[in-house]
Amino acid sequence: MIAFIFPGLNALLRKVDRNRFTHLPEVQEHFARAEKVIAERFGQHISFKEFLNLPAEEIYALKNISLAAVAICCIQVGVALRLRKQIGDPHWVMGCSLGDLARAVFAECYSFEDAVYNHIWFTQKIDGIDKIGRNIGVLAPRGQNFTAADYQWFEEICVDVSCLTPRFLNIGGRYKDLLKVEERAKEKDWNVIDILNYPVHSRYILPYVQAVASEFATVHTDTPRVPVFSSVSAQALEDPDVIKAEFLLCITQAVQWSKAIQCLVKEKGVTRFINIGPCKSLTGLMKDIPVTVETYEASDLLLQSVDLEIVQ
Repeated sequence: MIAFIFPGLNALLRKVDRNRFTHLPEVQEHFARAEKVIAERFGQHISFKEFLNLPAEEIYALKNISLAAVAICCIQVGVALRLRKQIGDPHWVMGCSLGDLARAVFAECYSFEDAVYNHIWFTQKIDGIDKIGRNIGVLAPRGQNFTAADYQWFEEICVDVSCLTPRFLNIGGRYKDLLKVEERAKEKDWNVIDILNYPVHSRYILPYVQAVASEFATVHTDTPRVPVFSSVSAQALEDPDVIKAEFLLCITQAVQWSKAIQCLVKEKGVTRFINIGPCKSLTGLMKDIPVTVETYEASDLLLQSVDLEIVQ
């Protein structure tokens, strides 16, 4: 069995990743469709080609984060649709954080135009979130995993921990609490990486989500064309209303990527994962997750004509 996996916000950090698929007709088509939605519904004329050539700090600035999200969605949906033509539908799809957006569009439970409009509209309501806290990555030394005592300590200081692998965590929280994590990291020889200057996947973004919950209730979702798996709950998602609820709530909850990968392998029989990209972060994480699987890059399958046919 095969699963398509969709990375999140870090997909645009490196220029080589941003431009990996921009020449594909399917990606260019989705850029054009998104630009049309933005022009018609927000009166803003942008070029994603120009946007993706901005410095990374501008692309990831809070004022531009909705455009970054739409850019990633355009790229990932275009790539996944092209891959579908070549090898067929996967048995499962799963997104990591923002990758959920393209995952849902590809699975046809959320229209592309709705995804563009809704994401921009609702993220306009998060001004000020960068004053509360941020996200950091914390990596344990090679050969070491985080312990139950570590997780208990994180809980006690009120930070929210997304477990990407047993030795790599994405931690969201208030500035003052993350300073405690950085101090403990020095004692434990953990490596700390700056990720975002606002606390995604944490309880501290919940008031911003609650403020738009009633409006978001009108968003339309359908039963997915292909099975969808959640990296938040580590469960299959079939009900369109549950999928819709997770769109809104997932940014307030920790991502359990390691657990979700293990569930797909052990419970659903997935043996091969195709990283839609454009970055290669998710396949890089796989080496530290205790599963035996084959991983592929969409870039290899599409651009080098690697032979891989899905048998349903």
